[in-house]
Amino acid sequence: MGFVPAEMLRLRKEATMKDLKAAVVGTGFMGSTHTEALHRLGIDVAGILGSSAEKSQQAAQRLAIPTGYATYDDLLADGEVDVVHITTPNRLHYRQSKQAMEAGKHVLCEKPLAMNTDETTELVTLAEQTGLVAAVNYNLRFYPLNIEARDIVERGDLGKIYSIAGSYVQDWLFYETDYNWRVLPDK
Repeated sequence: MGFVPAEMLRLRKEATMKDLKAAVVGTGFMGSTHTEALHRLGIDVAGILGSSAEKSQQAAQRLAIPTGYATYDDLLADGEVDVVHITTPNRLHYRQSKQAMEAGKHVLCEKPLAMNTDETTELVTLAEQTGLVAAVNYNLRFYPLNIEARDIVERGDLGKIYSIAGSYVQDWLFYETDYNWRVLPDK
């Protein structure tokens, strides 16, 4: 099957998405965002994993999730989990996606899938060989502003379009004292 767009996610032919149980890896902003989305879709979230057992327990309590896993191995060993949502720092995506598929779990991974094309190719091949569904989440295209822009173009409100230039601006990391792991080249 390979990696497919998230909106085309088909996890099991005999199951609907509501039959699945998910686990979320990562307790930060995106982990909470995935958990909220899963709850809104009526998908059970079996558990969550943070960078420590304590963070896992805190997130499970805060997000109304039954289990805060102590380790990634504990999550992968949970027979109730069908799909793993990976929302950790980029450098961990490859290893966690690979381990999840090797454990027979479907994967929804935040972008980027891996840190280089060799790792990405290996994951795509593994998904094809196992028949598991694996997807990369590109959530920006579903932001209301982007959907509205698409609708304006589709309605023809702008006439014939010959060229588009755009940018995406965020105010985080504006000050020299601001910090985020994304500014570290090796991360």
